[in-house]
Amino acid sequence: MLLFGSSCSLCVAQWDVPVRIELTGSQPADRQVLGLADPAVLDAGTSAEAVRSNAVSYTTTQGSAVLTGALIPAPQAYVAGMVVSVLPDEANESGAQIDLNGLGPRAIMKTGGLPLDSADLIPGSPVRLVYDGDNFIVLGPVYLPCPAGYHVGSREYCIEDSSRAAVNFYQATAACINSGARLCSFSEWIHACRKDPGFITTVSDYEWVDQASNHDTDAKRVGYGENEVTLEMEFGCNRGGTGAPTNPSNFRCCTNR
Repeated sequence: MLLFGSSCSLCVAQWDVPVRIELTGSQPADRQVLGLADPAVLDAGTSAEAVRSNAVSYTTTQGSAVLTGALIPAPQAYVAGMVVSVLPDEANESGAQIDLNGLGPRAIMKTGGLPLDSADLIPGSPVRLVYDGDNFIVLGPVYLPCPAGYHVGSREYCIEDSSRAAVNFYQATAACINSGARLCSFSEWIHACRKDPGFITTVSDYEWVDQASNHDTDAKRVGYGENEVTLEMEFGCNRGGTGAPTNPSNFRCCTNR
């Protein structure tokens, strides 16, 4: 190890020793190595800052069917447990794979062993992946932007901006399914209504929701009903009731993100 006297104002050195290096200064500032660059090869020293900033596990990717990227330093192989952060430059295709540093493509899977759907990965939005020995698994849920005519209800779902024309409960359920969505649940509808003050202004009558009604023959409706104090009919997030599923009511659809 090289030691420098107090007269050295700017000194640069390299360590190449076969034994462990111990920093034993009495103050924290005396027990650190400054100016350590991000490693370029696998056997180079890595600073805590490089680890914290994901400098050694981050890459941009190109492509939609096979996402290609390069980690620095380049790994010699995929190792179970390795975590990488990638920034896609375009939306992925269904069943997309990833190929890092030319080590070969591996499938990208979601929780539960499901392959990616198309556009699960959003261009410009980073995503973390962990290698399980066979595939790269997305860490955490993958959220999609809401389709046209919908807005974000929460991080898990989107809800339609306005209600649809009145039909019976069975027709409402079928209409949402046929449009690639589903009838909103009671909790989704109430949550969206309460978090957005402008939501209730889009409600013009009862709306069907997909929820048990505690009645053998009725279905649940929300958004309009009797005020328990004044006994007057009014619109509100906590208003609602039940109705025969064969009678018409408005409805709106929800979709998962």
